[in-house]
Amino acid sequence: MSNDKSPYQPLSPKPLWTAAVEQIRDLIESGEIPVGARLPAERDLCQQLGISRISLRESLRVLQSTGYVETRPGSGTYARLPEPVADEPISSWIASDLHILELFELRRAVEPGIAGLAALRREEGHLLALEATLLEMDRDGRRQQAQVVAADAEFHRLLGYCIENPAITQLIDQLQDMGGVERRLSLAVPGQRQRAIDDHRRILEAVRSGDEPAATAAMRDHLDAAVDWIITYSQQETSNKENS
Repeated sequence: MSNDKSPYQPLSPKPLWTAAVEQIRDLIESGEIPVGARLPAERDLCQQLGISRISLRESLRVLQSTGYVETRPGSGTYARLPEPVADEPISSWIASDLHILELFELRRAVEPGIAGLAALRREEGHLLALEATLLEMDRDGRRQQAQVVAADAEFHRLLGYCIENPAITQLIDQLQDMGGVERRLSLAVPGQRQRAIDDHRRILEAVRSGDEPAATAAMRDHLDAAVDWIITYSQQETSNKENS
């Protein structure tokens, strides 16, 4: 891809991870960056977008977790498109990939404690970043599910970053990167997007007030509700299919 006519444009002053995710995603969806094409090297891409390496790496993590890029060790980062979720019954996804429910179980064991610690250690900058991510999730929910998924993943990731413990940062990064299909599946259930936004708001308010028990409980309730909605909706799909 020639630098003379780069498709990338310097980003406007908004949350940089969001702006970078949105621009790269749109370029891939429009075909300007063809599926299978290798993205520019990190240094070149930072220069073309006008962002730091930290912001770029965060954006690429979100894009990878939502299925828009894949990283091949020793080769680079390549454009792709997410696998469709809503095109087939959710029950089929669960039946063919029990990993989805196993991942929810892992997240339930880990993320409530992370939310509780975030309530104890968060600083004002963390709260502003969480708020911006929540607003982005709500705004983009009216446009494209992919950006809602990206914002959802980033909210959970930022909670881990509040703790400023490198081991927890690495763990939460791995959890969010593992959950691309699981997250898209959850948010594909009718009504779940707004439920997730409302849950995130409760988690954020508990973290903001420094209420460790409330933050822990709010995260546990959020993950439990997501699993319940997926299973219930899957059972309804199966019942409707049998009765049709």
